[in-house]
Amino acid sequence: MIPTFPAGFLGCGSPAQGIIRVIFFLVLLCVCSCSKRKAHQEASQAESPLSTARVALSKGKPDQALKILNQLLLNQPDFPEALLERSHCQVALKNPHAALTDLDKLNSLLPKYTEGLLERGMVLDSLNEKSRSRADLKQAMAQDVPLDIYLNWRGLDNGLEARLRADSAPWLLEFTKLAEAEPNNPTIYLLRGLCHLVEGEAKLSRQAFQLAETDFSRSISILIANPGLPQPYDPWANRAFVRGFLGKIAESEADLLMAFKHLPDPELGRELAERVNQARSRAKELQ
Repeated sequence: MIPTFPAGFLGCGSPAQGIIRVIFFLVLLCVCSCSKRKAHQEASQAESPLSTARVALSKGKPDQALKILNQLLLNQPDFPEALLERSHCQVALKNPHAALTDLDKLNSLLPKYTEGLLERGMVLDSLNEKSRSRADLKQAMAQDVPLDIYLNWRGLDNGLEARLRADSAPWLLEFTKLAEAEPNNPTIYLLRGLCHLVEGEAKLSRQAFQLAETDFSRSISILIANPGLPQPYDPWANRAFVRGFLGKIAESEADLLMAFKHLPDPELGRELAERVNQARSRAKELQ
């Protein structure tokens, strides 16, 4: 049974923070999120040990960050964010069991902490504890249906297109793990479909475009099964683009019309039509 998700999910133009939108940018229909760390929060932590450790980790110095966090947790052993950051360091240093120790403690302090559940789910997967991993990921996704927290946690809320174009393979694997944990989340199929779309365009691969079409269709079917949700243009626009490449002109046109019905800004229609027409003109190039 496909569950009903909260109103406002994937609603283009919704005032809710962190709503995911998919827009045409260059050729890729990429996902972006409004979810960002607030500037005043960053400023307040600018000189804190936690912030210093985060900076070190972001610069590829997990051993330096680990020293800072060890001292911080020696003084504040139940500091949730420090436990989470130290688990990041341990993962970077290839110490998954040490990471799991911190994440288990974090979960005992905050059982519903979404970032902690996501991190532990991935660590457990790396340790081949598949059942526990899926349980954590499923709970995290239930708390974060539009996946805005997930995208922020993974640093994908900005620059998704560049990340996927650089190397979509690891993201495809991760999105597949999430889909296995919660197969009724439409956003994850949208994300996975974009991985296939990038590959299809880069390699002119018919198979990759077919896989993208399947994932976008799954996202659409879940949304249709939840009529209380706003029906955004995103999945239809992506599928119109992919079907254009596959030479499915009638189906692509039908998807384009559905996308037009839900555009938040009619001015986007012209660019959307141009991109889909470009895809249709290249159908004969597919391998």
